[in-house]
Amino acid sequence: MNDHKALLEVGIEELPSSEVQGMRKQLLERIEKSLESNRLGYGGIEIFVASRRFGVLIRDIESSQADFVEKRKGPSEKIAYRDGEPTKALLGFLRGSNSQLDEVSIEDGYVYVERHIRGKTARELLPQIFSDMLRSLDFKKPMRWGDGTYRFVRPVKWIVAMLDSEILDMELFGKRSSNKSRGHRFFFDEVEVSPENYFQNLRDALVIARESDREERTLSEIRRIESDIHSQIPVDEELLAEVVSLTEYPTAVLGNFMEKYLSLPPEVIIVTIKHHQRTFPVYKEGKLTNGFVAFQDGPDDPLGNIRLGYEEVINARLEDAFFYFEKDKEKPIENYVDGLEGILFQRGLGTLKDKTDRTIALSEAISKKLGAKREELLEVKRTSLLAKADQTTRVVQEFPELQGIMGRIYAELSGENPDVCTGIEEHYRDNVVPATLAGAVTGISDRIDTLVGNFMIGNIPSASKDPYALRRKTSFIFKTMHHLGWKLDLLGLIEEASSALAGVNSETLDAITDFFSNRFEAFLLEKGFSMNIARSVKVWWRFPYLGVRAAEAISEYVKKEDFTDLLVAYQRVHNISRGHSSNFFDGSKFVEQAERDLLNNYLKCFDDVMEALERDDFEKSLLLLTSLKPHIDRYFDDVFVMAEQEDIRLNRLGFLKSLDQLFLKIGDLSLLLEEERA
Repeated sequence: MNDHKALLEVGIEELPSSEVQGMRKQLLERIEKSLESNRLGYGGIEIFVASRRFGVLIRDIESSQADFVEKRKGPSEKIAYRDGEPTKALLGFLRGSNSQLDEVSIEDGYVYVERHIRGKTARELLPQIFSDMLRSLDFKKPMRWGDGTYRFVRPVKWIVAMLDSEILDMELFGKRSSNKSRGHRFFFDEVEVSPENYFQNLRDALVIARESDREERTLSEIRRIESDIHSQIPVDEELLAEVVSLTEYPTAVLGNFMEKYLSLPPEVIIVTIKHHQRTFPVYKEGKLTNGFVAFQDGPDDPLGNIRLGYEEVINARLEDAFFYFEKDKEKPIENYVDGLEGILFQRGLGTLKDKTDRTIALSEAISKKLGAKREELLEVKRTSLLAKADQTTRVVQEFPELQGIMGRIYAELSGENPDVCTGIEEHYRDNVVPATLAGAVTGISDRIDTLVGNFMIGNIPSASKDPYALRRKTSFIFKTMHHLGWKLDLLGLIEEASSALAGVNSETLDAITDFFSNRFEAFLLEKGFSMNIARSVKVWWRFPYLGVRAAEAISEYVKKEDFTDLLVAYQRVHNISRGHSSNFFDGSKFVEQAERDLLNNYLKCFDDVMEALERDDFEKSLLLLTSLKPHIDRYFDDVFVMAEQEDIRLNRLGFLKSLDQLFLKIGDLSLLLEEERA
């Protein structure tokens, strides 16, 4: 292994934090693939991304490709030679291969030539490798600049491209490569770098190019302030990642907002200082204080101008929140419901008040199916009524992130039932199963209405786009119904929601059911079931709780020796009845003892399987079906199903179709044949 190093750094205008992770992944994938395709060995690759630069450092890169022999195949010997003399076809092949006649060899009736090709140097290859990699990057929102010729994540300001101490000859985006990087924008200009000293030279110029080093400094700054003021500063991982991506030399700034704002709900304060100003709230003995920790990009600010700037902005934002909150509290939350008439839910789906009315009706239907008590039914209806009321409040209009949270807070201030208050907040959360019946029923009703409505107006998710997060909403429905053990028929709920929306035709309903079926398969995969098992039981999508139970039972059963017996028995029945559509048969027409024997065992097994399924005992159902194997084997040994006499043949096929459908009550076991082979 050698110690050669290659460096590429691209200087840009401020990089959006939303592009960072995608860029890191693409840079690594593309440089690895390009080095491999160019047969250029290396020891390690380091990707670095900061707010004003990104790039790659390649360690132990080989100085050149290995020499190799290229063997080219030409025309057949019969075409290449005539009477022992080379033909035009052969001479043309030699010219194209830049070879001589004495270099020709003959193998398997064809002519070949070999060329010894000297490997190119890394110095020759790297400019093209780097250029191709940069041109291939994809971005969420690329920019054009200059006369529109260039298109990239942000305008490019400089390029460093080097192999050891040598500058690589490379030009891209109107910039020629050099060994001159840039230090911190406010304190340094050009900084000479090389692959050997890149990170240290930039750090001396107040730029920490490595994300891991910036994160370490950010956490160190937080711990320093915690120690100085004897307080706690919880580290939010998303906020930490954002600070790291937005700075090149993060330095903590401790500030304070006016104490009067501590009378606001903590959630309002936190969303103001954390999400809007990217600062960390400060706690003391578990209580939120009026302190915050912000981060500036650069060294200390001895005059405190940056601290004052943060304090001014945060105080102004909190003053707005304080004013809005005091105004919102002047009337109970129920008084905000009528205001939903003035808010469009979605074009073609009415207002939020229309949606609320539909949600109330569906929630009531679900509650009754669940056998809810009178007081529970009242809580559900109340939650559904108030669920969207906070959308008309001033705080939520100013801080949309607080929807649901403010609904709970205003409901508590209005003296609503605690489960109603909690349910209002819970029904918004896609990733958490509600703890209250009111939150669960309202959440499912709300999402079913949204799903059915969007399919009705044509907002159907595609492979790459799901702007209304319908997949996530479907996952919430499956997760909640499974977690709470609800045995409701989801198709029935979809049909009830459809009846409340004029315009849902049978074609739309079919598209919705296909969507739910496929999403249930994805839901099972997320829970760790194999692909074959997930596909075999996705027919249970209408009953998510039972579908998971079926998948669990099959997952255990495939480990047993009886599993093969079950599949062999099912395969024989399934294969021969697959093309037959009717399950009608007349047992009195059975003449062979083997078919009468299988019929009797089938009838008993049918009753026992249905009884087991009533108890959700899928394990027992699988054992019962396995017990039919010897009778099925005897049937196929003694009975010729495809008899010439049509009525006998159709009667036997109808019986086997009925038997096939009994197996299907567990799942499509034909899909498990691959599971056995796996």
